[in-house]
Parts: sequence; structure tokens; C-alpha cells
Amino acid sequence: MPNFNGELLLLARQYRERSQADVATEAGLDQGHYSRIERGLLNSEPSEETISKIAKALDFPVDFFFQDIELSGLPLSVHGPAWRKRATTLASDIKRLHAELNIRAFHLKELLNSLEFDADLPLPELDVDECGGAAAAARLVRRAWSIPDSPIRSLTSYCERAGILVAHCDFPEKVDGVTMRVRGLPPCIFLNRSAPADRMRHSLAHELGHIVLHRIPTDDMEKEADVFASELLAPFKLVSAELIGGRVTLHRLVQQKMYWRVSVASLLYKLGENGFLTSNQAGYLWRQLSAKGWKTQEPEETQFAREKTNLYEHVIALHIEELKYSKADMKKLLRSNGRDLEVLYSIEKEKSHLRVVK
Repeated sequence: MPNFNGELLLLARQYRERSQADVATEAGLDQGHYSRIERGLLNSEPSEETISKIAKALDFPVDFFFQDIELSGLPLSVHGPAWRKRATTLASDIKRLHAELNIRAFHLKELLNSLEFDADLPLPELDVDECGGAAAAARLVRRAWSIPDSPIRSLTSYCERAGILVAHCDFPEKVDGVTMRVRGLPPCIFLNRSAPADRMRHSLAHELGHIVLHRIPTDDMEKEADVFASELLAPFKLVSAELIGGRVTLHRLVQQKMYWRVSVASLLYKLGENGFLTSNQAGYLWRQLSAKGWKTQEPEETQFAREKTNLYEHVIALHIEELKYSKADMKKLLRSNGRDLEVLYSIEKEKSHLRVVK
């Protein structure tokens, strides 16, 4: 049996957003003693009684803390200049995010032991400089995935067909999406379910850009991922062709938003950056956008339906529907309580690209 893993104690505490003092008090322990347990500084393992008290205080099964597993660091897009721009994101939010992503990774490793993917699209890995920039990389992905010269109806479906797991999560407000690349798992993209549909779709394309273009962090990676996302969802050549003839107005941009399923702000930025609009034209439209309050969030009447995920839910659903796991079995397999499983996962009966390994 694996030894007690103090790193998982820290992870569980951060997931619950509790302080050491809170947990120690609830478990009836001295805070200094609890701190040494969490940091692995005791001369021997904590007693079964102590572990049981701590587990109860954190509302985790005891066996959660006896997993011989390696924690993953924060995703590369959470590091460096990209995250410094999100100055209002609290350190506690980042810790909670790190804990949830690791817990989801633990669960996926257990669940995927019985399943395998049938990816029917390639997942390119491109060098942003060698392929001519992020926009050119997006056009190459469109070609690799045989996407027609029209809007992408469901980018989520394309990502899943390429073997990427996409999940909608309850993240802090300032976190739109993150990508995890963990050894032994397919790429995973986690999106903030509370984001507006236009931002959520852009975030998915942005995170896909990281998977395609970035193996290591760079100073330009966030801008490159944004350019990739914008060109993938609404190629400039096609958007500009729709707008040739007549003055570009917010009304026309809203029409293009509904067609391409991207934000007005994204379209306006694209047209300005590519020289389709003069600086005066772009400036006037940006002022209009700002006056309407659209720079923060575009109005509900201009939104479209959120894309649905399929593959991630079926990782769970196939265990229940085909492997006949009960809720108690799932709790035991994932070393979790029932409430956490209900919060983390939803199950819908749709077609999947998974099959049970016989």
C-alpha cells in the first residue's frame, strides 16, 4: 500500500479553500503539528486516527491521501506575462485552480484505464515561425481538418475528434480557460462555463492554439494564441470579403458576429490589424463599442448558443452505462465523495469517440 502523501493533503486543503488553522482546529490538532504533517516533516507517518480526523475535516476519503501519484504544475498559459496581466486574479484562486486541475487529472487517469480514443483527425504540432506566423498556422489547421471556407459550427466537436478532452468548469471569473498536457493523458482544455458564449468559443480556439504552437512558454505566446484563435474561427480573407462594399458599422459587425460566431470586438480588432479599416474608422467604432459598454461584455441579444461537449462526459457515462459502475463504485475508483463527483461531472447520452477496451 502506498505511504501517506502529504502533497495530497495540501492539494485537498487548497481545493476546499481552507487555511491550515481552520483544518487543524476542526481536526482537533495543534496547527504546528498539522503543518508538519502537510509538509512531510514528521519522523514517522501520522496515525490512522489523525489522518481520519483530517480527512473528515476536509471531506475527503482517507484513501485519497494514500495515492502514489505525481502532481502536475500549473499549465504553461498560467505562467509568466499572460498571468501577470490578470492582476485581479487572487493567489487563492490560482491555488484552487491548480488543485482542481490535478484532481481532474487523477480522475481521468483512472477512468481512461478502461477506455481508448478513436481520434479521426490529426492534431498538428507547428512551429509558429517556420509556418509563417500564428494566422498561417490557423489556416493550416483548417486545411488539416478539412474545414470548409465557412464558419465552424462546433469547434468543440473538431477538438474532440482530434483527441482533445474539452470540459466546462466552475472557474474564478478572471480565468477563461486553461490547457493541461499531462503525461499519460490526452490534451485537456478546461473552459469557464460562466463566460459568455463568444468569449468561451474564443477561449477554446485560444487554448487549441497553445496545444498546436507552444510546448514551452514564450513572451509572445498569448498574443500568438489570440491571433491563431481569431483566424481559425473567422479567417480575415473570408470576413473582409463579406464586408467589401458599404460602410462598416456596428450593425454590420453584429451580423458578422452571428454568422461567424465570434465577438464584435474580435472582428473589429481583426479588421483594424489587417488594414481593412483606417485608424480613424477603427477608432470611431471602438468608441461606439465602449459607449455601449460592449468592451466588457456584449449584449445577450447578440449571443449565440454555447457549444456542447461530448467526449469528456462519455468518459464518465461509459463507466456507468456499459461497465455498470454504481455511484459507490465511482466514489471508490476516484477516491472522492458523491457531492464532488456531482459538481465536477455531468452525464449526457450522446455519441462519443470512445470505446470500452475488451
